[in-house]
Amino acid sequence: MIRIEVLGDPVLRRPEGPVTGRAAYRRRVALLAILAAARGRPVGRERLIGLLWPEQPADSARHALSEALYVLRKELGDDTFVAVGDEVALSARRVATDLDEFERGLEEGRAGEVVRLYRGPFLDGFYVSDAPDFERWVDAERDRLARVWARAVEGLAEAAEAAGEPVAAADWWRELAARDPFSSRVALRLMRALLAAGEHTAALRHGAAHTGLLHDELGVGPEPELCAFVEQLRARAVPLPPPRPVPPREALLPAAEHVPPIEADPEPGSEEGPGAETEPGARSPGSVEPQPFALAPAEPSTEGAAATKPSATAPKPADRRRRALVYGAALLVVAAGVAIPIAGARRRAPPPVAAAPRYDPRRIAVLYFDDDSRGGELGYLARGLTEMLIHDLSQVPALDVVSRNGVKPYREGNLPLDSVAARLRAGSVVEGSVQGAGDSVRVTVQLIDANAQSHLESRVIVRPLGNVLALESALADEVSGFLRRRLGREVRLRQAAAETESPEARELVLRAEQARADALGMAGQRHALDQRSAAGLLERADSLLRRAEAADPAWARPSVLRGEVALALAGRAGLARSPALLARAVGTADRVLARHPRYAPALALRGLALWRRVTESADTAGQRDRLDRAERDLRAAVDADSSLASAWATLSQVLRLRGAFAESDLAARHALAQDAYLDEAPDILQRLYFGAMAQGDYAEAGRLCDRGRAQLPDDWRFVECRLTLLREDPALPPDPALAWRLVAELERLDPAPRARGAGRSYSPLYRRASAAAVLARAGHKDSARAVLARARSDAAGDPDLRVSFWLDDAYVRVLLGERDEARRLLDAYLKVRPTFADYARRDVAFRGLFAAPAAPARGR
Repeated sequence: MIRIEVLGDPVLRRPEGPVTGRAAYRRRVALLAILAAARGRPVGRERLIGLLWPEQPADSARHALSEALYVLRKELGDDTFVAVGDEVALSARRVATDLDEFERGLEEGRAGEVVRLYRGPFLDGFYVSDAPDFERWVDAERDRLARVWARAVEGLAEAAEAAGEPVAAADWWRELAARDPFSSRVALRLMRALLAAGEHTAALRHGAAHTGLLHDELGVGPEPELCAFVEQLRARAVPLPPPRPVPPREALLPAAEHVPPIEADPEPGSEEGPGAETEPGARSPGSVEPQPFALAPAEPSTEGAAATKPSATAPKPADRRRRALVYGAALLVVAAGVAIPIAGARRRAPPPVAAAPRYDPRRIAVLYFDDDSRGGELGYLARGLTEMLIHDLSQVPALDVVSRNGVKPYREGNLPLDSVAARLRAGSVVEGSVQGAGDSVRVTVQLIDANAQSHLESRVIVRPLGNVLALESALADEVSGFLRRRLGREVRLRQAAAETESPEARELVLRAEQARADALGMAGQRHALDQRSAAGLLERADSLLRRAEAADPAWARPSVLRGEVALALAGRAGLARSPALLARAVGTADRVLARHPRYAPALALRGLALWRRVTESADTAGQRDRLDRAERDLRAAVDADSSLASAWATLSQVLRLRGAFAESDLAARHALAQDAYLDEAPDILQRLYFGAMAQGDYAEAGRLCDRGRAQLPDDWRFVECRLTLLREDPALPPDPALAWRLVAELERLDPAPRARGAGRSYSPLYRRASAAAVLARAGHKDSARAVLARARSDAAGDPDLRVSFWLDDAYVRVLLGERDEARRLLDAYLKVRPTFADYARRDVAFRGLFAAPAAPARGR
């Protein structure tokens, strides 16, 4: 049995000991890590090539993958892999992974095992050169697994506190504080646990270290709660002794065997492959022996015995970890970026900025897809999908898509890709293939940077064969969504390179945008202290942008971004500070517009800030004037730049508040059409969906829901809209089994803790109430009442949730025929929330409960 460990430093083990040699080269270890993360699910070869060999031509990349698999089979055993068509998976009989055990422990609720298996961040300190998509994939997995580990540790800490074991609780909180040194919430919980354990001095010292870290790294002061607790500790403080070294975690565990380092990839031409099978182990003339190297950057080792002897001066990895722990949490850096909680141990660098392209990446050539089915039986689908994809992308005004007639001459693939791109002057090329897989079809799509001749991303989509037109449409929606989102990242990076000649300003802006994105991720946590830590990161982003303004005063983008950061701060600052921050955003836009009167992003910023002053400020004086000014600015923004989707989206909200519903929907559709890279698509599609539901247009609501699901398959909103339609659309037959599958999918995509952290505590209850409604529609009345009773019990302890549940409870009661109870619940709801009276009277479900029913409408 082979064991692959990827939590922490990557390690390959046989029963007799660690695996070394050719199987331990970095790119081969990376290949094993990707397959381990799939947990037995097959991974397409194109996906593997896109992650690990993106810079190589297609034939060379396929050969490199085959060679890697060949060597791994020779080293680890012929039955290490299972091949399924053009896909590869690890054999569950031959290979065990710590990641699979970690995920199973999580699924089965074994928090202790989850924590034990987490030796460190996913592939800690591991990298593969010239594989940027692999690095992005590792970052995403690292963030996800670190969050899972943190939730498990926090659960163990809280369980220890509940059991009256403060020493154990302090140990668990210390683990979290070491991984997430910027979280004031974790720092405060650790200090309280230390105090409960009788370690008053240690609690005071940790508070001082955390305060200093916030000041030095983020330039912000400590939170009021933490300050108040520190003052309580100081009131009975004794002189602090010198800090004691913290014993490393490794000292508490059994001694581990020495694990040889992962080896470097060999130089080109030095490996064996399928072509060498007649003489296994032979090397080609002039080949170079692979040299082992440390995971930290180091000078290349020399040949001979000295090459493998450890340096007398360089610290070993274990020594470096021990030394870092001795210095304390203040010297630790989080692995997936300072703003993502408990995500590991190093600050993220900004993404590299590519040189100015020869051809505009927004000019796209969609080449006709290959038909790889037997006998060419899917040629019709390959052709139809290509032409529908060209049509869909052509509807996006910001993109310049080569027409169908433009790409037809290259259908046979007789010219190399670079020649096709040059003739079409395309900066981005899309190519793909269609292949049969039993009763399904597998579509492989690749987005290629034609300037650099490199793969940006690959995607494999499997769908059941059925109605041809519906299949083509669904595939085109999903493919175009993935292409637009991925292309948007490349375009934005290149725009930053083109807008300024100052490398310093460009780097500062990229760092600030990363900090802002990470802060918004932290703000999704449920605790107030986490949200205030996110506010500290937003202040840090503002500081970086202020430096970017100084580095290039003529560049307007840093100033507009500062205004957007102010808006993000206002969203979590409360009513006391919100008006000042919104005013700051308006002032920032005013300064930019004084220099650039028609600069559309600044007009959009000011319009959005004024709109938020109308909707979020408790001061009603001057609201009409602000609304008028917001509408003028937003109209001016879209007149100056009609591709500004965010301005169209905000204008839609302004018009809806004014009662101009038709024009509001039109603006929302403009926003959707102009949202080239789907930045605003989730909100816009959801807004249009709600509008259709409110008008009782279930068919249109269903189309919008399906479109969102195709373009954004991992967005919970476009699963929940299917559940809502299933409970409310009279044209859909009630299907309880489908309802519960949708609830399960929602729990996977948007679990209850995440929903609560994002301010949507009612979402889990709404989903179960919806399932109860489907059960009632299907005639399963006892089951519906049982589901309602469980949901009602869960809501009982929270007044807001209890009131919100009354409305959905009343809806299900109507379906059950319990009209008196429905009216009682509805009256109780409207007594607490009278502003919803008009909504309830228009609702088709409650029409008969009121004396004067209005036109039917329903939407959430």
